[in-house]
Order: sequence, then C-alpha cells, then structure tokens
Amino acid sequence: ERAMQLAPDNLMVPVLYAKHYARMLFDRDLHDNLLRNVLKAPVLASDLTLINTLAQQQAQQLLDSASNYF
Repeated sequence: ERAMQLAPDNLMVPVLYAKHYARMLFDRDLHDNLLRNVLKAPVLASDLTLINTLAQQQAQQLLDSASNYF
C-alpha cells in the first residue's frame, strides 16, 4: 500500500499487489479492483511508459485467469 502511495504513476505496483497479496488472501474483490484500475489508467508517464504498458498486459492476463484461481 505504501508503494502505491509513493509511486502512484507506476502501474506495476498494484499489479504485483494483486498478484502477490490479494491472490494469497483469496480476496477477489481487491484483486479485481486493483487490476481494473490499472487497465483504466493512462500508460503515459515520465520514464514509466514501458513498465506501465507491461503492467496493463499483466493485469489483463491476471483478470482473465481469475476465475480459474478463485
């Protein structure tokens, strides 16, 4: 949570939070909300465009596989 406060433009942070925290707690609401917010966010950010693009791809993959996980 602190990392998301410190780097709000870095979309990989909530993706990793969803993958490594929300999934481990089996908190589907948190998982899906984090990933949907990543998909809605703009990817263009100073020095973060590439990582944000990858984060959106991973967010979509995690959402697509959520039914199999939860």
